Amino acid sequence: MKSSNQERVYSVLRKRIMSGFYQPGARLREEHIAKEMSVSRTPVRGAIQLLVKDGLVKNEENKGAQIVGLTDRDLREIFELRMMLEPYVAAVAAEHATEDEINTLTQLNEDMLRAIRSNKSDRIKQVQSLNNQFHHVLCQAAHSGRLTSLVEKYLDIPVIIGSFYFYDKNDMLKSYQAHREVIEALKARNSVYAESAMRLHLVASQALFSAHRSSRST
Repeated sequence: MKSSNQERVYSVLRKRIMSGFYQPGARLREEHIAKEMSVSRTPVRGAIQLLVKDGLVKNEENKGAQIVGLTDRDLREIFELRMMLEPYVAAVAAEHATEDEINTLTQLNEDMLRAIRSNKSDRIKQVQSLNNQFHHVLCQAAHSGRLTSLVEKYLDIPVIIGSFYFYDKNDMLKSYQAHREVIEALKARNSVYAESAMRLHLVASQALFSAHRSSRST
């Protein structure tokens, strides 16, 4: 069971990593973090292990815990590539998605809404997971192996998946509504509408992510 101190350390470190406070390759020194946060090294060690599971930190022999980060330029390129590819994916999906796939997208989005409205301690993790599943299913609904291979590798990057860590409830509801717009476009079989809805969604997501990265919040 996670201790309250471990949860607090994990939350602070995760936010720092997500905001770019630590540079890629930077070491996380247990003793320094423990002293800074007035805790023992045990919860710090546990928090770092959770960050390793998240894919945000790696543990290497003789090097200790290091940040697995992306530079700001890397992240800009990833978002730009997604904004080039995913709107097209949505347009193609509007023509080729099956009714079952549209129903799956609808269910995932409604599950996401319930997670947003819940008071559970892991609701952000649930929202992140459901959002990620939504984008994967949409990609698959285009029924194009070439598109899938191009896009899906950009959907599972830990820092991008974790962008919901920055969101407040209103931001998450906007994301839910953006998904609804995409779903409505698929139902209408309107590729122009689908492409536009996805592009607006990604532009808004990048703006929010970039604002938090530039603030270097602690």
